[in-house]
Amino acid sequence: YGALSCDHLEWLSDDGVPYPHDQPNYYDPARHAFVSRVEAQWTVIRDELLAAIGEDRRIQEFKAYEDLEKTNKTAAWKTAGLMYWTMKSKKNIDKFPKTWDVFKDIPNLSSCSLHLLEPHGTIKEHIGDTDAMMRCHMGLIVPAGLPRCGFRVEHESVAWEEGKVFIFNDACAHTAWNNTEHDRYVISFDIMRPEFARRRFWVAAQVLGKIQIEVLYQHVPWLRKYASANWIRDLLIVGCKLFWRAKIAVRHHVFGGRPS
Repeated sequence: YGALSCDHLEWLSDDGVPYPHDQPNYYDPARHAFVSRVEAQWTVIRDELLAAIGEDRRIQEFKAYEDLEKTNKTAAWKTAGLMYWTMKSKKNIDKFPKTWDVFKDIPNLSSCSLHLLEPHGTIKEHIGDTDAMMRCHMGLIVPAGLPRCGFRVEHESVAWEEGKVFIFNDACAHTAWNNTEHDRYVISFDIMRPEFARRRFWVAAQVLGKIQIEVLYQHVPWLRKYASANWIRDLLIVGCKLFWRAKIAVRHHVFGGRPS
């Protein structure tokens, strides 16, 4: 894809406009230099993961994904985030220092997480929060290929391969499943599309604010009961977005409104 005009804005899932589908379901890994760099170090990442999970195949750094509506059973999907929408986790980076060394200097990196999908776990079909980034998956421990274990964007299915990266458009409807008896581990990382890279902090604040409210409504019963009106929800989302704009500005020393 070519560079977009300067007045083009990223699509956000809560902006009230359906996704225009002006980008493909999957991006070509061969067109992106970071792919070969990550794939060349895949055994370093896998071995650090294996050392961390040990014999019981679980580690405390993996936390159940907080959006409970996205999985077919409680805690089927667990993650250990090193970076989440530009916000780093010192604890997890210290736990996986070799992995972070692989990713930390990749231009326009906005997220990086290890993901566990438990046996017979499904991540339900959903759309992501924005088209401003490319989401990348690399298989680390993959118990089977299609049709038992795989990933689908719209109507195009792929299998994870250990040590191989595929890149998809998170704004399109997608789902993942592991219909085996064993855990599936991948590393997921997001790269901001070049035309939106200078707006990465703005995009991150928008997404984090929306996600925080969605999670709160799921986990806080009184909020669901007494603040269910759409106008209240919208007001809370705006407040959370402003909060994350301030927090990201302080963390990254970005001031003066929208980064551009």
